[in-house]
Amino acid sequence: MLSIDEVRNISFRKANLGGYRPEDVNSFIDEVVATLEQDKKDKIDLVKKLDILAKRIEEYRKDEESVRGALINAEKVKETAVKESSEKADYIIKEAQTKANQIVYDANASVVEQKNNYLRLQADAVVLREQLLETYNNHIRMLEDLPTSSEISKKKSELDKTYPTTDTKATIAAETVSAEESKDELVDITAETAVSEESKTEITEHAE
Repeated sequence: MLSIDEVRNISFRKANLGGYRPEDVNSFIDEVVATLEQDKKDKIDLVKKLDILAKRIEEYRKDEESVRGALINAEKVKETAVKESSEKADYIIKEAQTKANQIVYDANASVVEQKNNYLRLQADAVVLREQLLETYNNHIRMLEDLPTSSEISKKKSELDKTYPTTDTKATIAAETVSAEESKDELVDITAETAVSEESKTEITEHAE
């Protein structure tokens, strides 16, 4: 293929009459035509390639926009997911903290209640102990006030000296005999009274 410089610097041999040889000119023309045709084909191929490249570039641009949109959407999804995860984590932590505080509060309240119950039981035990001691001391004082056997014997001796009496068994027997006699007399009086009442009734009937 001819270059531009070769076309510019081409020289033809002169004929005898001072002109160019036809075969050289025709050969040069053929080469120029071949070169131009090749250039035309190359240009057409280049245009096709440029068109293909332009289409690919357009597709790349569309793909780039799609990828960019996908990246933007992915970034938005990421930000949303991170925000939701952060909010959910904050909620879980807050809820756990609230439950933990409630558990601690309930535990403290239970400890205070158990402590108060223990103190009340201790106070009740002290009161019961004092009551039992007072009752026990009262019983001790009552027992101490009771006379002993020696004191009873001494008191009996004093009473016998102050109020001397006969034999107790003989006195009881005499009183029993006297009571029996009084009983018999009372029976006789009752019988006589009954007879008198009957006589009085008969007299009243005859008078009528």
